[in-house]
Amino acid sequence: MTKNVQEIRRIESEKVLGFNPYSKEADSFIIEITPKQAQYILDNHNEDNRKLVKSQVNNIVRSINNDGWLFDGQPLTFNIEGNITEFQHRLHAIVETGVTAKISVTLGVATGCFTKCAPAKPRKAEDEIQRKDKTATQSEASTLRQVLIRRKGAKLTIQNAIDQWRCWKAYVRDGRKLVDTFFAETDEYNPWERTFAAWGALMKSIGQEKIVEDFLDLLQSEIKDDTSPCCLTREFDKFFCKHSVRMSNTGRTELIWQLLCVASDRMIKDPTGNTQLNLKIDKCNHEYLSKKGVYRKFLENPQNIVLVGKLP
Repeated sequence: MTKNVQEIRRIESEKVLGFNPYSKEADSFIIEITPKQAQYILDNHNEDNRKLVKSQVNNIVRSINNDGWLFDGQPLTFNIEGNITEFQHRLHAIVETGVTAKISVTLGVATGCFTKCAPAKPRKAEDEIQRKDKTATQSEASTLRQVLIRRKGAKLTIQNAIDQWRCWKAYVRDGRKLVDTFFAETDEYNPWERTFAAWGALMKSIGQEKIVEDFLDLLQSEIKDDTSPCCLTREFDKFFCKHSVRMSNTGRTELIWQLLCVASDRMIKDPTGNTQLNLKIDKCNHEYLSKKGVYRKFLENPQNIVLVGKLP
């Protein structure tokens, strides 16, 4: 860019924004930015940024719509070439919501900051839970995410994390207690520990925690001694081993969940486990399993599950 062109752009930007985004001097200040100014920055000062993640913009838009714009001190930063290095997604959200936002601006950032500075760790819903509840563990927060995934309803987000944790905290902790002994004694299903814990939490929520204890006792015996007389756990283990071989990790997790739900139904009818799994792989899908049994009960409010707190 020639000096004349750069000077023209600087003058225009100062007129629109009220400051010089090409400044080579480090400076920080607070302003109110309009949607029109945000769009101008995106159109003229965003030439060297990472790819936009639409889902992140949507999360910010949702937050603004729910709670308004909250000033948190995170700055809109410009490098010495006049390009923004942070705040791209928030600018898009300001444009989409039409809100005028109070923000912090920092000028004179080095051009190599993208590659030479360690990026900030993205904040997750699990982090928010542990920030507000110092007794919450990472595994408990991750189990909560699994619970919500299995209910096929609200997803766990930073915005709803605390409300969801308050509602499910007791069930999540009980669910983990129900499966802890099993995973302390065997490692065969370790990759799906949180899926098992979510199953325990949801079984507790419908008053069927005894089924979890009995089934895991039988499954543990099956794993330790494949001559165990329990028909259900033997077929459960063999079914998973047979059909999960060529599945992705996501596919295996889904299969484990479906098998746990079907096994629960069988145990409710016969707590001894001396019954057949009676399941075909083509029936292992949401459309079929959501018609009845505990799989259906676990879905968000099909049977009016009573929670400890009030869902948002």
